[in-house]
Amino acid sequence: MLNLLHRHILKEILVATGLAMGLFIFVLLVGNALRDVAELVVAGKLDFWVFLKVLGLLIPYVASFALPLGMLTGTLIALGRLSSQREITAMKSAGLSLYQIAAPVFLIACVGMVVAVVVNLQYAPQSRVERKALMASALTDNPVGFIEERRFIHEFPGYVIYMGGRDGSTMKDFWIWELDAQKRVTLFLRAAEGALDFDEANKDLILTLKNGTAEKRDADNPEAFGGDMPDSLFFGELPIALPLDQLFGDSDRKRKVRIKEMTFAQLMEQRQAELDKEAETGEGMTEERLKVQMHIQKNFALAFSVFSLAVFGVPLAIQVGRKETYANLGIALVIAMSYYFLIIMVSWLEDLPALRPDLLIWLPNIIFQSIGFWMIRRASRH
Repeated sequence: MLNLLHRHILKEILVATGLAMGLFIFVLLVGNALRDVAELVVAGKLDFWVFLKVLGLLIPYVASFALPLGMLTGTLIALGRLSSQREITAMKSAGLSLYQIAAPVFLIACVGMVVAVVVNLQYAPQSRVERKALMASALTDNPVGFIEERRFIHEFPGYVIYMGGRDGSTMKDFWIWELDAQKRVTLFLRAAEGALDFDEANKDLILTLKNGTAEKRDADNPEAFGGDMPDSLFFGELPIALPLDQLFGDSDRKRKVRIKEMTFAQLMEQRQAELDKEAETGEGMTEERLKVQMHIQKNFALAFSVFSLAVFGVPLAIQVGRKETYANLGIALVIAMSYYFLIIMVSWLEDLPALRPDLLIWLPNIIFQSIGFWMIRRASRH
């Protein structure tokens, strides 16, 4: 009977968790796609098949958040339904403890936790790098299509670009503002036409302006228009290099992998390099090592949240006993938001190495697991 009940609970949890994870992956995928690439597809800058590949590469990233959310929601839905139909009460009457009833939940949570570790520290950073490379490749295949006519282009830091129209590959009526660090205009360019090409050697987009004027502002006070007029000159042809590393991250020519793009092996290598530097200088923990350790611990902590949120959800589902999906979904979102808010609060301490935020990042898991096991123990007495 014990195995039969466990199989019954296991099936309920698997179905509910799978559906919940599918829902969260879809929602997070759509949200990230709308933010990152949908506008490029609508504007004709990205091919539809490239868009589908980008969506596929987004899945490992959103899965790192969907796994704990799906586990928590699935636990609340499945056990909430069993509790509302008095099946949990019947199991207790048959002599099963709450720990025995929750054993299938803990089993699935442990498996999910291992999967989350692999996703967070291997597949998610790899997909981030591949996604940037794919976007850059799509842009270099069709550089002319990237500049949309009659729209202000802000994607390249330090520039605002406007194009009035196009005639085939020739783009007409260019307005370009070059900005300083304070977003003030230091150089204004106006050209009758221009052409956009890709420099394979330097991985740059080369915008060549033709038949235009350049207006140079005062570098110290570019917004001062009194007194002398800004220096102006006419040019027949003027090339401007727009580095792709400013648009999609570091380019291949000078690739320095960011911490968020590192796999676990790369993170450990970076950590060891920082330890070697500390040994040579005799100083304490460097800022770079703290960032690396913070990222490693954060990924492990987020993976462990699959188990922590499941532990928290077991007694809550049994006590609340709601079979309505929307109610359990709302409860899961509130709990998850509370958990992630605690993670964010600890992340704010990253600039205070003396407080060891790389270890404090485990505090939300400790809190939720402690409360969860306390509630399970309390519920077992009734």
